[in-house]
Amino acid sequence: MSKKIADENGNTYVQKKPFYKKAWFWIVVVLVVVIGGAGSGSSSKDSGSSKSTNSIKSSNDSGSNKSTKSSNSTKAEVVKTTPEEIVNNYTTKTSSQADAIYKGKTTQVTGKVSDVKDGVLGGHDVTIDAGTAAGNEFEKQSLTFNFRGSNKDEALSIQAGSTITVQGKFSHATIMGGDNGDSKWVSDVSFTNSSLVK
Repeated sequence: MSKKIADENGNTYVQKKPFYKKAWFWIVVVLVVVIGGAGSGSSSKDSGSSKSTNSIKSSNDSGSNKSTKSSNSTKAEVVKTTPEEIVNNYTTKTSSQADAIYKGKTTQVTGKVSDVKDGVLGGHDVTIDAGTAAGNEFEKQSLTFNFRGSNKDEALSIQAGSTITVQGKFSHATIMGGDNGDSKWVSDVSFTNSSLVK
């Protein structure tokens, strides 16, 4: 509230609060802090936990692959593999070594669909079951293929429980554990620009 002050001549003046004592200023400050904190990421949230997340982003490095490869000069290289082999690569190799197998390449997989839902950033996500972590049946491992653009509606025809062959461009892998002697397990391997292989 404003404070009214009268001088010796009888004139009344209104003394205003400084801006930093007004409620709207502190609301703006709180919003800036909250939005700034959310935008900076959540990498520090797991720093004290016994399990950590390593998210490996794709780049254009190349690596060796024991999977069957199909190459055509007019098409991008396609790595044909299984969900189990992808999981095995990420749990037995370093993240960089496993990542190099799929970077810059289209990966083709045949597997059982566990879920079909709207994608977080658009399109539809089709999740392929990749088993459970060794020694822990509660840690589900999966591959997620995001269908967008002209392939978006294709995902709607896929039913949970069905077995499909799908291909997509490697995006990233989320690996859990591996700290303090814990075994590593694959939370998710994500692919974009996905389509059904007929």
